Amino acid sequence: MDGKSLEKKKSNFKLSDTLILFIALVVIVVVFTAIRSEFFSYDNISTMLKNMVMTGILALGLTPLMIARGLDISFGASISFTGVLMAYLYNLGIGLTFSLIIGVIAAVIIGFINGLLIEKFDLIPIILTLGMMSILSALGLVLSKGQSISMLTDPLYYFATKTFLKIPISLFILIIFIIIFWFIMTFTKVGRTIYIIGANPKVATLSGIKVQKVRILLYTFMGLAAGIASIVMVSMTGVGNPLAGAKMALPVLSAVVLGGISLAGGAGSVWGTIIGVLIVSVIFNGLSVSNVPSYFIQVFQGLALILIVSLYEIRNQRAARR
Repeated sequence: MDGKSLEKKKSNFKLSDTLILFIALVVIVVVFTAIRSEFFSYDNISTMLKNMVMTGILALGLTPLMIARGLDISFGASISFTGVLMAYLYNLGIGLTFSLIIGVIAAVIIGFINGLLIEKFDLIPIILTLGMMSILSALGLVLSKGQSISMLTDPLYYFATKTFLKIPISLFILIIFIIIFWFIMTFTKVGRTIYIIGANPKVATLSGIKVQKVRILLYTFMGLAAGIASIVMVSMTGVGNPLAGAKMALPVLSAVVLGGISLAGGAGSVWGTIIGVLIVSVIFNGLSVSNVPSYFIQVFQGLALILIVSLYEIRNQRAARR
């Protein structure tokens, strides 16, 4: 089979997977609408889309990293810490703009440190980022003294509540992220390099690709995504909360894996991730609208992630035997 045929086969496979996910999304929407008619109301859809922005930004940041065989689970704690830092600095009188910029820079530095330590010392990503998560959680609690810090400002309130053409303003940030990541992963040398690294890091190294530098850059971009998500979080809640991002890991990881990002690296797409984000957001919103208790929703989150990972691993093992 020549290169063009192989590329066509891969393209068709991705298309069929994405189509299946899209059909599943439509079915889920129809089911929840039948159960609760208010599910498909403008107010509920608008609320769901606002809540989806953070999950989407983080999932997009995680997508190229996981394709390149990296992993970061510290982003929830990074959101919490940088949110607290932004609110703390704002209350010191530094000003809104500088507070937000410093918070984002802090998140970027955190991502860079994750990547540097993992790549230079060949550490296991999940262990290192778990440790970073613990450190950031503690720092957030120390800085805030265990309390939420108010950050109510007109610009952030406007960003969180206003709409343009009946579309939440914050959703445009996610749309910009989607376009940027889709373009990079689809049309640029950087995107092709990421897929090559994920498929076989040793071959990538022999081809002259600086695998460590690329992965460090991807961890840094993940930090940037966490910083921007932190701004969204602060604008929606009006506070810097040291526990705000504690529950972000499960929905984000579920969305990414459901969207087709292989845990072994080398496979996945931006559009698959976005449909995964939509499915996860629709399910959790639908359960909430259906008055399912929050603790049951958390149990469902965990079970769903286990099931999704198991199914993908089984499918990959069967494909490897063929």
